[in-house]
Amino acid sequence: PSLIWIQLYHAREDLEELIDDLTRQMARRGRGLILNPDHALPDAYVAVQEGRTWQRGVIINLEGKDTVTVALRDWGRVIRRPVTDMYILEDRFRELNWPDSARSRWSRNSRALTRLLLGRREGWMQILESIEDYAAIITLELKRESEDETSSLKDLLISMGCALHTDAKAVPTIPGIL
Repeated sequence: PSLIWIQLYHAREDLEELIDDLTRQMARRGRGLILNPDHALPDAYVAVQEGRTWQRGVIINLEGKDTVTVALRDWGRVIRRPVTDMYILEDRFRELNWPDSARSRWSRNSRALTRLLLGRREGWMQILESIEDYAAIITLELKRESEDETSSLKDLLISMGCALHTDAKAVPTIPGIL
């Protein structure tokens, strides 16, 4: 694979604030923002309720008349929902950048550092678990360039404040493409 997804810690607060704002807005105005099923078309921006919060999404596929596939791009996930669960995403939320777009919130220095550390290195990738047909949770072990090399990529990114350690196998993250 030529892409790797890494959560950068500093973007988490931005996403939490965006979700809080969207959830408050939908609590106030949600009833007036129900999406007309005739407007549920591919590439339409929508708001979708996930548990107690609301998420931004993009319709990527229509499955019959009653179901749509929605990409929750802030989380790098894809869900299937009834068309009746789709709501209009207001312009102010639509205009905000998606984390996996070229205009991402990731700093140029963090991307450059990770590319530098990973560039032209050999290693092993083990797939721990697949996520739908679109992604996988992996472990990445890089081959050491010399016997003196002691820092792992993970430890180095954490020590520089670019990544966050977790003991959990998988956590909801803000994805980005390096």
